[in-house]
This record gives sequence, structure tokens and C-alpha cells, in this order.
Amino acid sequence: MNKKITSTDDENSKVNQNKKTKNKSNAQKAIPWLIVGIVSLLIILTCVLIAYYQVYKNNKQNAQTLEGVYTSSYYSMVDNVNNLAVDIAKYSTLSSSVSKRTKLMDMMKDCNYILAGLSTLPIEEQNVESATKFFNQVNGVCESYIAALNKGETLTQEQELLFDRVSLVLGKIKSNFNKQSDGMLDTNFNFIDASIFDKTGMNELTASMGGLTADSIDYPAMIFDGPFSTALETKQVKGIGKTEYSKEQAQAYLKDTVFKGREVKIDYDGETNGDLSTWNFKIHCKAKDYIAQVSKFGCLLLTMSSYIEGRDPIIDDNYARELAKTFANNIGFQKMDVVWSETKENISYINLAPVIDDVIMYPDLVKVKVDLTAQDIIGFEAVNYALNHVDRTCEFLIDQQKAEQNLGFDYNILKINRAVIRLDSGKEICAYEYVLERIDGMYYYYIDAKTGEIAKVLKLVTIKNVDKLI
Repeated sequence: MNKKITSTDDENSKVNQNKKTKNKSNAQKAIPWLIVGIVSLLIILTCVLIAYYQVYKNNKQNAQTLEGVYTSSYYSMVDNVNNLAVDIAKYSTLSSSVSKRTKLMDMMKDCNYILAGLSTLPIEEQNVESATKFFNQVNGVCESYIAALNKGETLTQEQELLFDRVSLVLGKIKSNFNKQSDGMLDTNFNFIDASIFDKTGMNELTASMGGLTADSIDYPAMIFDGPFSTALETKQVKGIGKTEYSKEQAQAYLKDTVFKGREVKIDYDGETNGDLSTWNFKIHCKAKDYIAQVSKFGCLLLTMSSYIEGRDPIIDDNYARELAKTFANNIGFQKMDVVWSETKENISYINLAPVIDDVIMYPDLVKVKVDLTAQDIIGFEAVNYALNHVDRTCEFLIDQQKAEQNLGFDYNILKINRAVIRLDSGKEICAYEYVLERIDGMYYYYIDAKTGEIAKVLKLVTIKNVDKLI
């Protein structure tokens, strides 16, 4: 049977057709927006991936750079330990003053490179403190021998034999390094992974350096100059502030302050990074060469060295002490005064410390060498000052009469000072300093100004024509 098509059906058909057409049209309109959305999402995702890759790439490059620095520093240090051992062996075969002086300068250069390596590596400091002091002292011995040779002196057999002791210690250090280096090569050692400190303050690299401590090696004590000259050293840097200076500012400080009013040529000579980061310079002034280090933070002269003229003295000890005080005060070390001095032929070795309200601040010690012929500063070292200098409040709760009750009998007081000292434990105390003469020699007594107890006793002895307090 045929179905009859009515007008209503026709209208419904048209409505459905219109809906289909409209839906098709809306769908067609939505497609471009969908495409835009997808493309935008892809672009954002691509940017994120590119950014992530760039960060990953930069981090990887930074890690590779740092690994390269650590690797280079370590193996360069090992090479220079080996070089120093060879240079000492060569030195023992030399007879002329010229060749000895040249070889001693090579040994000083070896020591400086070793010290730079030790300060660059991420090592827990206590494990290399003894080794650092040892190489500093070898450097100082070489410098003093060069000074003697420059004056035309002949080194004594005892002086020459000192390098035998140095060589024995160096042999143990060299064996430690070489054994460790072989192990590193065999295991593809990664310095960055090994530099991560754990909760105990140790890392793999620190542990591997354990063989350099004083417990493992019998380091010879070679240099001591004045009361508290080395016992005050600490590794916490407190005395130079937190403002960082550029090498250009450090160079300007040398020119305008340290060498003020003098015609000087200053050349940048690299940097040292560590507890006390420095800008290093070579300086030429009045036909004399100097080496100087200026702290990156605080911009203070940390070390400076040159050589002596090697002729008869022109100025006396008193003039040298005033020269040292004036120099230190003019370059940024305020209220400095002489607390120890010793003169050997034409060199004065002078220790300075701030004296504030008549109290000697021994922790802030500065050492100066004055050439009595050239009337010039040829050595300067302010490491203790940079590490320890702070503003202090001193209380002297007992008087001198009560403090003297613990000194015993049969003594003659030569001098009494008030002072701040650092004990072996690292604690600072206010103390009365008594310089005493007893029947068996001279003593320095330090009486705690709070408790009245004897905090420290030093005896002045002369060993190999050098005065020491022990």
C-alpha cells in the first residue's frame, strides 16, 4: 500500500535537512579551531621540550666543566708533587749558588701549584690541613735559602740536610697520591660524584685524602716566628667581610694603596679559590719584582713577597718596626702595633696585631718582613687576620694582683700586657700576658682574666740561632 505524503511530512523533512546542514556547517567551522588548538599545544610542548633540553644541556655542560676543573686541578697537583720530589733530588747534586737558587725557585713554584690544587678541590679541610701547612713551610724554607744565597752566604750542612727530612715526607705523600691516581684511572673516578658531602661532613674524595693527615705522616716542624704566629689559624673566614671585588678593583688597590706614590707595573697572574679566594699579581717596582695576593672578598693584601738586597743594613730595628706599622695601617689594617720582632743580619721579622683599648688582639696577627738595606717591605702575610678578625668586647674580671698569685716564686716580671688569645681548643679568652725572667730563661704566662687560672705557658728557647716560643 502506498503511503500518502502530507504537507506535514514535507515540513518535517525540511526541518531535518536544515538541522543536518546546520550541524555540518558548525562542524566545518569547528575544524580550524581544533587544528589551531592542536598546533598551539604542539608548539607549547615543543618549547617545553626545547627549554628542558637546554637546561639539561647547560647543566651537563656545567657539570662537565666543573669535572674538568677538578680533574685538571687534581692531576696537576699530583704532577707537581712528583716534580717537587725530582727537584729536591736534583738540588742535592748541585754545587754552585746560582744553580741552587734557580732550583729553589723551581721548588717554590711546585709548592704554589700544589697549594692551589689543594685549595681548589672539594676536600674536607681537616684532612689536608697538615699537608697545606707542610707545603707552605717548604715554600718558606726555599725562600729563606734564596735570601741567604742572594747575600753570598754558604748554606750550612744542617740547612742542606733539612731537605732529606722533607724528601722523606714527600715520598709518603707521593706514594699516597700515585696509588690513589692509579685507582681513579681503573675505576673511571668521577670527581663531582665524589665531592658530595654527607651528614658527617665527609665525602669520597675527603676519605681518599685521609693519608695526608698528621696522624698518617710525621710532618717536620720547620718554621715558627713569634707568639701565637701559627697556633691561631682556623678555617672559618670571619675577618674580610662579604663584599666581593673584581680583579680590576684589586689591581687598583695595589696601585693606589699598597704601592701608593710609586711607579709600578702590575700584571694579573691568575686566581686562587678556596677558603681565602684571591686575585694574584706580579708587580715590578724600582727594579724589584714582587708577588702579591689580594683577597677577593674585602680586597685586602693577604700575602706579598720579594727578595732582599743582600747588603749592609741602612736602617735600624726601631725604624723597621715603625715602617712595618705604618705600612699595615696605611693599607687597611687599623690600630696595628708590634707584638714581636726579631732581626737577623739585614732583615727584620715583625709580628703586628691590633691593640684596642690597650688590649692586644693576638688572633688578628699580621707578619711583616723588612729589608734593612732597601728600607722596604719585602714580605707580608695577613692570613690569620683575614680568618679571625672580628669586633671583640673584653672583660677583665680579676685584677693583676690576683692574677699574679698563680705565677709561683723566683721570677722577675719584665712586662705585663692585656690580651685576647686563642686556646688550642679554638676558644678565645681575655688574659693577662706576663713576660717573666726565671733562673732557667724567659717565659710567657697567660692568666685567664675571668677565672685567674693559667691558660697557657710559653718558654723562649733558641734553636739553631732562632728564637722560638714553645
